[in-house]
Amino acid sequence: MQPSRIGPIALEGPLGGSADSNVLRGVHIERNLRMAVKLLPRDMITRPMGGDYFSADVKLLQRLVHPNIARVMGGAIDEGQPYLALELVEGESLRSLLDRRGRLPWETTADIAESICEALHYVHSQKMIHQRLTPSRIILLPEGGVKLVGFDCQMTDKDQVLGLRSPMSVANYLAPEIFKGKGSAALPTADMFSVGVILYECLTGSLPWGAKTPSELVLARRAGPAPRVSASVLECPVWLDVLVSKLLETKRGIRLATADGTRRAILDAKRKVAEGMGAAKHAMSGKQGALAMKADRKEIAALRKHQTPTVKDDSPFYERAWFLGLCLASLIAVTAWAMWPKSEAELYDEFAPTMASESYTDWRTVSDKVADFRERFPESEHNAELDAFEDKVAEGKAMIEVKNLDRFGSTPNSKAQSLFAQGQKRQQFGDLMSAWELYEQAIEAVPAEAPADVEVYRRLATKGIAEIKASPDAKRTLAQMAEAKLAEAEELIDEGKLLPAKVLLAEFVELYGGNPKLREQAAAARAKIGEIDAQRE
Repeated sequence: MQPSRIGPIALEGPLGGSADSNVLRGVHIERNLRMAVKLLPRDMITRPMGGDYFSADVKLLQRLVHPNIARVMGGAIDEGQPYLALELVEGESLRSLLDRRGRLPWETTADIAESICEALHYVHSQKMIHQRLTPSRIILLPEGGVKLVGFDCQMTDKDQVLGLRSPMSVANYLAPEIFKGKGSAALPTADMFSVGVILYECLTGSLPWGAKTPSELVLARRAGPAPRVSASVLECPVWLDVLVSKLLETKRGIRLATADGTRRAILDAKRKVAEGMGAAKHAMSGKQGALAMKADRKEIAALRKHQTPTVKDDSPFYERAWFLGLCLASLIAVTAWAMWPKSEAELYDEFAPTMASESYTDWRTVSDKVADFRERFPESEHNAELDAFEDKVAEGKAMIEVKNLDRFGSTPNSKAQSLFAQGQKRQQFGDLMSAWELYEQAIEAVPAEAPADVEVYRRLATKGIAEIKASPDAKRTLAQMAEAKLAEAEELIDEGKLLPAKVLLAEFVELYGGNPKLREQAAAARAKIGEIDAQRE
């Protein structure tokens, strides 16, 4: 039976949907702050020096402060029960999503990988590693992005994961060097192997090496490399296939070594795709890029030589009045400078470059600073820029939520969001007239006194209409769009690109299969899909 209170925290029901979960919802009674409480094994503090190690480990975990990491607020021991107070993260675990969906689109997988690597780069810069990263310890946030949890697992499951006694739910993601008990198991490369296994599972719906026990897993990895993702997922881009393959190298020396390098590889490939350069061409071009990792550059230390000034008389200079006066004046000046609050311009310059970033994760890192700045300088000359930034953050969050409707099967939070999401689909498919109509309906669906998370869709829909008006295809009718898409599919089939053609036709049927105005075109699309399936057999 779970306790109703531990320390200053009132405990509620378990998190994770399991009645025997050791992670509970809690409320700090004095602060009225909601949090998650993790009850740790009692035997961890009965070991020699266990209590001392626990305190030191908690202090290390408290140092991890990053938007993509669930924060450890503290930890204590209450009547022999050690526990951690954690940031309460609302969202679905990647494990749950994979169990529900089987596998994920490569675009979604790349976005998740980018967020994971952002967090791990920060962790590794703090001279720490996760070493127990699994899909269960990656939480997908409703507004987009991820939160990593479980950094405490190293200190609680050392005996259970040691050698070949690890449960398979963890063993499948552990680097080979961890099974061997090598010192290199404490290096960042161990985490990068775990990332590789997770990405492989996201893309294929299966694990890279099939095994029922840790011993079988070790033998399977020795027998040969993991199968390439592209062998079972034809639509996976070559650059992502190469990336996962490099992360899954069982020899640490040739594995992708850093989270930052992996993240840069993803960003670089995405940028090339956005600019119109084929990702496969970029990844296989042979040019040195983010996927060609190099050793860290050596730093050169510069040494200064100091000369001691000569003293003309015999008395020590530090006893002279002029020197003591200078020291006192310097101390006063340094103290005043250190305590002097930063000016409006200095504070704004600290976060202005991050505001100009194109990354939603970057924006989140300075949102608190922006709020503090506005409170301190309510009449700031930068208010226009701050207003625009806050609108950009709200719109970025809304766009991620719209993408997640399809990705994670989420339910729209308003009629305006649902209509805008439908408009986005039509616009991306090339049906601009239908998209325009849906955007107008989304604007009408926003009430006069709508909350901010609904009002944002008025702005996004208005921008969508402006984009459509500026497009040369703005006046193309629904029938013309349909004929153009069927012709595009025919061209792909003639070029032997059967899979892209099928994807295009399937999306057409999904969007317009129930539209009576396009009954003939939808029937033609279904017939073409049947022909493609027959050819591939």
